Amino acid sequence: MKVLASRTRVDQPFLAVVARGGRDRVYVGSNDFAAAGQRTATIDQSQNGGVTTPTFRSVRVERRSTGSAGQDGPQVRPICHPDGTVYAAFYGWRAFDDTTLEVNTDIVLVRDDQGGTGTNPFSALVDPSDGLAGRLIARNRRFIWNAQLGNQRLGGDLAVATDPRTSDVVYLAWADQQPTTGYTLHLRRSIDRGATWSANDLRTVGFAINPGLAINSRGRIAFLHQRVTGNGASRRWATTIERSDDGINWVTTILANTPATFPVPQFQPYIGDYVGLAAVGKDFYGIFSANNSPDRARFPNGVTYQRNADFITRRLLDTDGTTPVGVSIDPFFFKITE
Repeated sequence: MKVLASRTRVDQPFLAVVARGGRDRVYVGSNDFAAAGQRTATIDQSQNGGVTTPTFRSVRVERRSTGSAGQDGPQVRPICHPDGTVYAAFYGWRAFDDTTLEVNTDIVLVRDDQGGTGTNPFSALVDPSDGLAGRLIARNRRFIWNAQLGNQRLGGDLAVATDPRTSDVVYLAWADQQPTTGYTLHLRRSIDRGATWSANDLRTVGFAINPGLAINSRGRIAFLHQRVTGNGASRRWATTIERSDDGINWVTTILANTPATFPVPQFQPYIGDYVGLAAVGKDFYGIFSANNSPDRARFPNGVTYQRNADFITRRLLDTDGTTPVGVSIDPFFFKITE
């Protein structure tokens, strides 16, 4: 693959692309430490990514002070619609305690109605509290930086999706620390282009990370996440996808139920900083990472390995097909046919 652009001093780039007017519009969200004024939430965009040498423009989507934090969160998530609307969500960090590592943050959503082509992009959505671009979906949320859940570091989790039938409808998921449910995912919805939001969570999932959102051609929302269940050595990662036509009634499917304490972490992130989820027509496609011990009981909807494995003895095997190798973390791909 050809390198179209190269950047330094950026964290956790996240890609969104839409075809419009015969061109690929490309949006890459990242935490850019080269940004001035410590307002690091950034979208790098190209209006014609398919040409031989595309031009990319950096847009700083943070319009508020990051205070003592001195940066925004690593997660900057763009999503684009065929009608030219582009949303981007990010953690607007406001304070960071060097002693406790507690982060104080807002959850911010910006919008552009012209694909980011104007002179002041991503300023269409204004918060009524201060008149600045970027709707504050939730304010003064807190979590502990680099705390752990099931051997996975914590530092913010974010996902956004818009309905392919109308960009008026947008869903947003984020995480924060709650008194009784620990590190908790929240899912909310707007039906007026991000101006107002559901007063309460559509879904609240405690002790969970890695939200993924997608909406299919019928308007059905899919919500993917990974949740820790159990206690002590019996803790497990339950990778789950929930689907709903109305945000009220949900169909739940367990994709994997794997140990959360084994294998021993060699580095972070343990199971990845995010999952992938997309809708193509009416169907959903996704990817997540998990313990790869070949045990069919841990995959209640079935699994096929593309590596040597003995599911009878529950062992992974080397390239010779006989030598056992240790359990590790692998990516798993799935499709849900609606």
